[in-house]
Amino acid sequence: MRFWDLVVTSNRNLTRSKLRTVLTILAIFVGGFTLMLTTALNTGASRYLQRQLGNVSTPGVFEVLPKTDLNPLGSGEIHKYDPEDKTSSFQNAFTSVMDQTDVSKLKGVEGVENVVPFYNLQPEYIKRGSGDKYQVATLSQEYGLRLDLASGRLLKAGDVDSTVISEEYLKPLDLTAENAVGQEVVLAYKGKEGKLIERNLKIVGVMRKTFVAPSQVFVDMITAREIADAQGQSSRFMVVFVTFANATDQTDEKALKQKIEAVGNYTAVSLKERISTFLTVVGAVTASLSVVGIIALLAASFGIINTLLMSVYERTKEIGLMKALGMNRFTVFSVFAIEATLVGFWGSLVAVLTAAGVSAVINNFASSSFLKDFDGFTLLVVDPAGAIFVIALIMLIAFLAGTLPAIKASRLDPIEALRSE
Repeated sequence: MRFWDLVVTSNRNLTRSKLRTVLTILAIFVGGFTLMLTTALNTGASRYLQRQLGNVSTPGVFEVLPKTDLNPLGSGEIHKYDPEDKTSSFQNAFTSVMDQTDVSKLKGVEGVENVVPFYNLQPEYIKRGSGDKYQVATLSQEYGLRLDLASGRLLKAGDVDSTVISEEYLKPLDLTAENAVGQEVVLAYKGKEGKLIERNLKIVGVMRKTFVAPSQVFVDMITAREIADAQGQSSRFMVVFVTFANATDQTDEKALKQKIEAVGNYTAVSLKERISTFLTVVGAVTASLSVVGIIALLAASFGIINTLLMSVYERTKEIGLMKALGMNRFTVFSVFAIEATLVGFWGSLVAVLTAAGVSAVINNFASSSFLKDFDGFTLLVVDPAGAIFVIALIMLIAFLAGTLPAIKASRLDPIEALRSE
């Protein structure tokens, strides 16, 4: 008997007891639907994070700070006080722990193209012309990030008095993404003596709104250094960013990290590692939710076993007749195993199609309500690869559940089966 004939026969057998089959398929559907939604959530969140974080990550860029047991990267052990240790207090573990000596040392690492101190800049406000003043949530310098831009370009070496602003500032400053590039804004900050300083900056790019860098303003490196000088923060800083020349996505960043840590008591973390941490957290959350779907599927597998056992009992004489006519044990086993697999297929197919429809409705609602400020964030993404994976997984579980009844059917003695009532 050909395989396709077995599939057709098995599928026809499912219609013998329609109610029982439908109820079993519905049990599979519940688990499959739950699993499909969690898979769609994981895909949607991962894609958004990859777009937001993946865009900013640049190969070969490392965040470097002094290694200390008092920061989250350390062991947390208690040590004796050392007045010469720059990182001997919890406060210093995060602020003003590096200086130009560290910069010079890191510049000497083989393959290093650039070492950029990250200054703790303190802005006051931003305005346009004589318009209203608005708070600046975060003022950062450019250090090689590939920001997701709505218009314009990224900051580059040699820029002076230039800035990239977030889309969130456009409306308050009476600008649009299209006409903002080339316009001037005024950035205010206080110097060491507390005197307010206003600086004119030219907008060269507009960054898309993102949860990664909300309400952020970026300035060029020269401007950042001058602001840090004015605020007395240019000689000591929290961390530095080290960039290696000619680094690509295929570069072994572990080897580069070892080069940095070999020249001193430093901890180096690549931007890719930061991204990986975010994605791991998202994966862990969605995996936890997927457990609910897996449990529902395991419960449904007992329904498959019950359905097929009942079918074996009802068709005992039929099985005996088939074996008496020459059908071997493997073929009998195949008929019932394929029936179980088809129950899983139909249940998972309905689950995937329903999940796709529900996802579309939820996405429309989310994009117009609680996700309206997250540009490009599709909450639930029913990916074809994910759908195929869910269908295949459910079919496998159904097949395994159907092996017990299938084995029982294949082992029936034809004479005893024909005598049964």
